[in-house]
Amino acid sequence: MTALAADRILRRSGSSAVSMKLKSLPVAASTTIYGGAIVAINQSGYAVPASADPSLFVVGVALAAADNSAGSAGAISVAIERGVFSFNNSSSTSALTDADIGRVCYAADDNTVARITAIGTLPPVGKVMGLDGSDVLVEVGLLSQSENVHDLLIVAGADLSTTGQTRFVALNSSGAVVLAATAGMAALGVLLNAPTSGAVAIVRRRGLVRMLAEEAITEGVNIAVAVTTGRAKIATASSANTGTGVITGSFVMGQALEESSGAADLFLVDIHPIGAVPGTLA
Repeated sequence: MTALAADRILRRSGSSAVSMKLKSLPVAASTTIYGGAIVAINQSGYAVPASADPSLFVVGVALAAADNSAGSAGAISVAIERGVFSFNNSSSTSALTDADIGRVCYAADDNTVARITAIGTLPPVGKVMGLDGSDVLVEVGLLSQSENVHDLLIVAGADLSTTGQTRFVALNSSGAVVLAATAGMAALGVLLNAPTSGAVAIVRRRGLVRMLAEEAITEGVNIAVAVTTGRAKIATASSANTGTGVITGSFVMGQALEESSGAADLFLVDIHPIGAVPGTLA
């Protein structure tokens, strides 16, 4: 199946108690949302068509088209509704069946839902309510995150609007969010938005996220905080000084799920802080 290239007929199923029109949402710059599309909120707080991006939050379905292809962010709004709607099914191992009724499904694009998350790159859409021929009935707008995601909302202690988003951040002595700038340190998580000082920072503490790399990183390796930049580097395995017993190495913040080609490359990681890891496995 493919993403929408025109409005589609919006097919509702039943009259669910959760069905409701939501407040119109501002549309992202240079973006077109077609009528009937699955709509999500991006990290900047603007509406976009759902796609294979784990940072998106699905909020509902577009009641009508919103063409902001030539406009700036927020120039127009899109009307959103929640409820049970029919969408295209995926194929092969991603196809949903009757066995998936009651389970969460994921957005392959703005018109197609899938059974699996493709290593967590697909945002959750809602719960499968049934199958309608080759289509899937989904209760949309009840879920915003995977149950394996943990985000924290904390005040920013510095201006992170230019340098901060998609980087590791930490807490300062006042309990506010600042850039993580010490190599191998135990960071709080990855910053999802771009707050100014005193604004609310959204930090991905656990779960999948795309972030900036400091160097070329191979898929599957452990990652840690790079010096001064807050980007991800390859974690250094721990070793102990035989005289003092002091352990040297990186605090592992997670694992790379994609390769990065080098500095400033955005790549997919699974954030799950685990601390020091041994240099020699046994």
